[in-house]
Amino acid sequence: MTHIIAARKPNRAARILSAALLIVAFPLTAPAATAKDAKIDYLTAPFHQERLLDWGNRPNWSPDGRRIAFTKDDLVDSPAYEIDLRTKKVRCLTCKFGDTQFVTRIFYLPDSSFLIEAAPGMKGGSGGAADAGRTQLFWMSKKLARPVSLNSGAMGDIAIARSPNADGSVDIAWSRPTATGLELTKAKLVNDGRTARLADQHALYTYRPGQPGPASFPEAYDFIDGGRSVMFWTTEVATLDSEMYKVDIATKAVSKVYATPSHNETHVFPNERYGLEEANIHSDPDGPYRGISAHIKPGVEQILRFAGKSDAAEIAAANSGKGFDIFVITMDGKSRRALTNVSRSGAQAHQSTVSPDGRRIAFAIKDPAGKSGHSAGLYIGTFGGK
Repeated sequence: MTHIIAARKPNRAARILSAALLIVAFPLTAPAATAKDAKIDYLTAPFHQERLLDWGNRPNWSPDGRRIAFTKDDLVDSPAYEIDLRTKKVRCLTCKFGDTQFVTRIFYLPDSSFLIEAAPGMKGGSGGAADAGRTQLFWMSKKLARPVSLNSGAMGDIAIARSPNADGSVDIAWSRPTATGLELTKAKLVNDGRTARLADQHALYTYRPGQPGPASFPEAYDFIDGGRSVMFWTTEVATLDSEMYKVDIATKAVSKVYATPSHNETHVFPNERYGLEEANIHSDPDGPYRGISAHIKPGVEQILRFAGKSDAAEIAAANSGKGFDIFVITMDGKSRRALTNVSRSGAQAHQSTVSPDGRRIAFAIKDPAGKSGHSAGLYIGTFGGK
């Protein structure tokens, strides 16, 4: 998640980026659904979770489901790491690059190479307010050669196709800052094992502050509808609600995926019938601003100011920082199952991602105040028991 906070007397560019806002979140790359995944009823199947490490955040599954790449934190750039799920051994993927080892996010691609989001030159930053408008995309080979710049800005999560195209390229979608706002862009990522580039780039949805329409800034999450659409997270300023939308790649038509009154952010399971949802349902079950209250205070205040609320600061002080728990939800929004219950105590279960076979999830638990009693770290959950 990224927090964009306006500076005092912001210039035009700063105001535009501040409009893009806030707590934007995590990645999913997975091959096509398997028969095993298709048979799982995620609403009733036994679910077992275990802690892998007492540290780590922003996990992402390898294509074979045997490893997880992750960062140290979700707020400050760090080296990228990988854990072998069988041996539990951790190795650093980028430490050998010295002063240019720091990433904001790291994703596996279908060929086990890596897509990286990082500050310029991978020299590090907070990963938050100061860097959200300047984060860039890099590609790193599976042999861990020095990352190659893809010459594109980026902000937030990135959608990655579950399988490559016939020519070996991989479809990706992401939001990048422009001179006038944010653009949800789709492209083909092409690599030959040594270097990489982005091809066939085109805009799917453009956000400019003040433009009419239900959706505001877009954050790409997944390719859905068999690859025909990109699902993205946004905030409805008019209704003060955070929701999941999608854009049809061919027609550019934008529509809501499902609706809830809470702040929710969702990735899809491989079968696309269920979603892995992060929501503030437990921490803010019926508050008047529960649609945006999972944002940090400056973010809530900023949304309220865009909505014309004169008492934005006072409202934000009482209606912000409400933590997430993780849920399974049917993608029509009608049925939901809680997988964690930590946010009432002040902890945060977030940065969740689904394994390629759909049987497991990975996520992180944070305890910002250190008083919740829940053990922080990197977790894995399995449907069907141990």
